Amino acid sequence: MSEAQLVGSDAKRDCQVVVTPAPSLEIEIKASNQRLLEPGIRAVVEKTASALGVSKAKIAIADRGALDYVISGRVEAALRLTFPELTSAIPRSIPRQASKRNRIRRSRLYAPGNNPRLLIGLELHGADCVLVDLEDSVPLSEKQVTRVLVKHLLAAVEFPEVWVRINPLDTYGRDDLAEILRGRPHGICLPKAESSADITSLSEEINKLETSYGIANGATYIMPIIETAKGVLHAEEICAADERVVVVSFGAEDFTRDVGAKRTVESLLFARSMIVAAAKTAGIQASDTVYSNLDDEKGLIAETKQARNLGFDGKGVINPRQIEPIHTVFSPTEQEIKEARQIVAAAEEAEKHGLGAIAIEGKMIDKPVLARARQTLELAALVNKGGS
Repeated sequence: MSEAQLVGSDAKRDCQVVVTPAPSLEIEIKASNQRLLEPGIRAVVEKTASALGVSKAKIAIADRGALDYVISGRVEAALRLTFPELTSAIPRSIPRQASKRNRIRRSRLYAPGNNPRLLIGLELHGADCVLVDLEDSVPLSEKQVTRVLVKHLLAAVEFPEVWVRINPLDTYGRDDLAEILRGRPHGICLPKAESSADITSLSEEINKLETSYGIANGATYIMPIIETAKGVLHAEEICAADERVVVVSFGAEDFTRDVGAKRTVESLLFARSMIVAAAKTAGIQASDTVYSNLDDEKGLIAETKQARNLGFDGKGVINPRQIEPIHTVFSPTEQEIKEARQIVAAAEEAEKHGLGAIAIEGKMIDKPVLARARQTLELAALVNKGGS
């Protein structure tokens, strides 16, 4: 048993929880509309305490408009800090549909796992996939309580596709996995991936937890994030390291710091090209780095076009207003779709008549052009279906 510790904050959409030992379960609630909100908050607290087997504690809550999963996450974290002998509670998860390996991933929207206000409605912004962060955006002092909060978020909210960026395995990554896999995310993002061994170690850890938690083996995907010089030079082995790997992403800020470069088109060209080539060799998707200037939409569009021209399938997003421009760039235009249909139709007509050569308006169409046309139509179909 440890001293009482405060968990949470007084920010909007959060709550503060303090737990102290007591002869019985005592719940003290302060809320803006006490009469209206207290019964619901009390029910969440009682359910969380019961799930942990706690019957002797005083739980004091100051609510600032927190959703139920935030309250349960904060209460669990506070109870486990006060009573270290407690083990992780298993929240009742919503049924989460498996994600397809090749689903459309034009955008991956980052959100800090320690900020309830930014987590609310995360699934509603229209990003193809959401990435909840436990690494860079979370201070060391908040790592433990944040992974508990994210577990409850995952258990409560349905996402088109949700990933969690854990810390490296040699720091807090294993603790992250043990907690958040109970919430059954679609995938795990591994920062600073530098070798196939990094991916293999992660996959083995996930496999153990899937077996322990009753999750179908192989259901949890891996997204390596390449953001160092060593990672770039080992991109091919990283992308081909394990069947769980379905997409690889690039982190330009850490990469430029690692090599001592300024962030320019020229300084990133080699790394981007290596990552795309490695991804395509392995038959997986490649996702470009984030664009950090929120007020420069023209710059965002220009960099996104560069990424698409290099062969990337999507791009990182740090603000919901970046989603639409990125989706526009990574979606086939009406003209591209029209041309692709013409090429495919001409190929089918030529095949029907036993002709080996295909020509449209005097231009010969070879196999790579035909393959790109079919890829364009497949992508257009995925866009129309909403990405799944």
